[in-house]
Amino acid sequence: DIGWDRPVVVSSPAGAVAWVKIEKDGEVTVRVAAGEVLDEVVLRSYCIGATHQALGWVRTEGIAVDETGEVLDLTIRSFGILSAREMPSVSVEIEEVDGPAVRASDAVFAAVAAASWIAGGLAPRWPIETGRFASPGSVEAGRQR
Repeated sequence: DIGWDRPVVVSSPAGAVAWVKIEKDGEVTVRVAAGEVLDEVVLRSYCIGATHQALGWVRTEGIAVDETGEVLDLTIRSFGILSAREMPSVSVEIEEVDGPAVRASDAVFAAVAAASWIAGGLAPRWPIETGRFASPGSVEAGRQR
């Protein structure tokens, strides 16, 4: 049972571990263990970048298509990438553990994606916030909330 009081935990094949919790107000907390920390600023930046990518993937990103599956719009705006304004607050906690440095972004991405999906009520369809960035003539545009 994963709820607001329990984080999503993901271990990557490389050996990194990410714990992610998304609060009801949308704030994201990421704790990561990825061996020896070579540069804390870079590691923190990669964790925030992976968080941004995962949130967009689950919540808003997609490609507008018509009824036959033909792509209608390939502009960057049409993809539904989260803007800086839409990005929630992200706090990153780094846990240095023994061992060589390993890539952490994969574990963070997977944990944030899972936590975001859970926070969104395990919606049966992705992106879970459809229609926000759809092209005017697309199928998705007709499904806007």
